[in-house]
Amino acid sequence: MKILLTNDDGYNAQGITILRDKLSKYGEVTIVAPFEHMSGKSASITLGEWLKVDKIDDHTYAVHGTPTDSANLALGGLDIDFDLVVSGCNSGHNLSYDVFLSGTIGACLGATIFRKKTIAFSAPFDDYSNLIDHFDEIWEFINKHNLPSEEYCLNINIPRGEVKGIKIGRCYFRKDHYYFDKKDDTFYPLRDVQSHEEMPEWADYRQVHEGYISIVPISRLPFSEDQYQEVLKKVQGK
Repeated sequence: MKILLTNDDGYNAQGITILRDKLSKYGEVTIVAPFEHMSGKSASITLGEWLKVDKIDDHTYAVHGTPTDSANLALGGLDIDFDLVVSGCNSGHNLSYDVFLSGTIGACLGATIFRKKTIAFSAPFDDYSNLIDHFDEIWEFINKHNLPSEEYCLNINIPRGEVKGIKIGRCYFRKDHYYFDKKDDTFYPLRDVQSHEEMPEWADYRQVHEGYISIVPISRLPFSEDQYQEVLKKVQGK
């Protein structure tokens, strides 16, 4: 199996290095990832200019662009027929609406355009201990149940501390409070995050904060059939 490994923390970040070592026992791994830190870039791409690419070695490419640029280049510009795309492991969780901001997720959603199976891994900030200890367990679980698909990205978040198990969750839209500190003509963004105890048991954020590895399918299209029907009824006066 040929595995494309990318991220948004940079091609030589600790998280991607750990994943490369873990994935190497399951297939041939090629890293194509941003040259520098690109967190929060979502699925943004570079248009109207050339992308500089540094070939570090035969299986490592550093792209002077976004995470999605990296995935697109690997799948459309390199002569390699990848079977699977893995993104991460991100330093910091990608939960709730943060998935829309995440370059880790953005790279996977870009890869789904190429009809590739994609998996995103995220861990607590600067703590990859549970990724190291539980990766093989997660890998066995997702393959035993045939979870990877060309139709969605598997968003896997790993908790800090004791791991109680693996749960399938839903992306829950947190009710956070945003505000700013002001100093002269500058503003510093802040937010108070909703308590996980206020969330339903299926919420990805709650699952992780209660010690579970959370696996959530993320759609490649932000579309809801229920919401479409609701809008259609309003227009039709029903």
